[in-house]
Formats: sequence, C-alpha cells, structure tokens
Amino acid sequence: MQKFKTLITGASQGIGAALAYEMSKRGSELFLVARSREKLERVADECKKLGSPVVKVSSYDLSDAKSWDAVASEAEAFDINVLINNAGYGLWGQFAEQGLDELYQNMRLNMDAVVTLTHRLIPQLKRAQPSYVLNVSSTTAYQALPTFAVYAASKSFVLSWSRAIHHELKRQGVSVTALVPGATDTGFIDRAGLQHAAEAAKKVSMSAESVARIGIDGMLRGRVEVVPGFINKLSAHAIPLLPKQLIEKAAASLYNKK
Repeated sequence: MQKFKTLITGASQGIGAALAYEMSKRGSELFLVARSREKLERVADECKKLGSPVVKVSSYDLSDAKSWDAVASEAEAFDINVLINNAGYGLWGQFAEQGLDELYQNMRLNMDAVVTLTHRLIPQLKRAQPSYVLNVSSTTAYQALPTFAVYAASKSFVLSWSRAIHHELKRQGVSVTALVPGATDTGFIDRAGLQHAAEAAKKVSMSAESVARIGIDGMLRGRVEVVPGFINKLSAHAIPLLPKQLIEKAAASLYNKK
C-alpha cells in the first residue's frame, strides 16, 4: 500500500478540513496550511485520532505572495507526494462596487497561489511518483455568474488549467484531478456575504465529508475531473447545452437579494 505525505491548503475548516480527515483515514502524514493556527491545531488533533501518524501545521495567508515560497520549501522538506490546493473563497456583489484590492487578493488566492505552489512542487512530485495533485474548483466554473463574477471566473480557470496539466503530467508519474463541488455545507456562504441565499443552498447542499470522500477516491483513481453528487453532475452536463443568456439570467436571480 502506498504511503501518503499530503499538503492541504485551507485545511482549517470546511472542505479542507474534511479532505484532511479523509486522508487521515488512509494513514497519510499531513502538512496542513491555513491562516488560523488555532483552528489548524484542532483539525490536527482530530486527524491524529483518525490515523495520521504525523501532522505538521503552519499558519500562512496564501493571498500574500510572500508566503508561497515558504510553504513550498516546507512541503519539499516534508517530502510530499500529494498536493491538495483547496484554499479559496468567493466575493459576492456587483463587480463595479467591489474594491480592487480585495478582488486582487481574491484572485491571488484562488489562482496565483494554486499555480505557484503546483509549479514549485512539480519537481518534488516527480521525484515521489506516483504522486497526485487535487485542485478544488466549483460548479460555478461551468458558467458566468453575475454578482459572483471574479469567483466563478477564477474557478473556471482552475478547472481548465487542471485539465490541461493533467495531460501534460500523467506520463511523468503525476496525476492531476479537478474536484468540482456544488453547494456544500461549509462556512463559504458567510464569508462570501451570501446569507440571504442560505436557505436555498441548504436544499441542495452536500456535506463536506461526502465531497471529500468522493474527491479523494477520484484523485487516487487518476480521474481528470470529479463532480460529486447527482444534481451537480446533471448540472455540469446540462449547462453547456443551454443558452448562455438563459443560464446567466437564472443565476443572477438566484444570488441577488430579494
């Protein structure tokens, strides 16, 4: 059985914590990164109970470009063979009314940090092959999303880029998978400022644990794209077949405040 040494970003809560628990059940050593050390340590304690023999935690804000080299260097020293790029968040609101500094910070975390860490760690992953990369995207990647314009676009980037490098790296012992969850029961809605849509989201939300289990299974099977849940799969297949204006109008009405 292969032994795993896994870096997970954004591991302090939500899908990130659930991914850490799932890898713990598979006996992985873990290197967990997020902004809150206190939350990370709570996740680390649970991971040890679930089967992780070693759990290292480091507090970094990955929206700060200065953190990327430090995280990559620590991951190399940890000798990882699994990279899970989960850190990310969404900003809800009218694009023209959002601050540029906040938008830049959002794009740095959702795209630049993911690309930089992956690029820095590919040599390490090639040395440790077989190895795996799991990039967390979103079903918002399949459409333009009014009031969530930058977030949806950033997740579309993650999906497209992940699929491309999957084909570039698969013969070099590195398997790249995009995990594309839909609505999930996490703290995402609160951080995005979408409390007005919380009740509607609950009707179709999956648990973070289910998303993590399906995502890790797909990653280890070498799948290029994993969409958890029947409704999300149906949506992913249907959206490209429908008129874009119809989808965008429906999405705008869903996320606008009543």
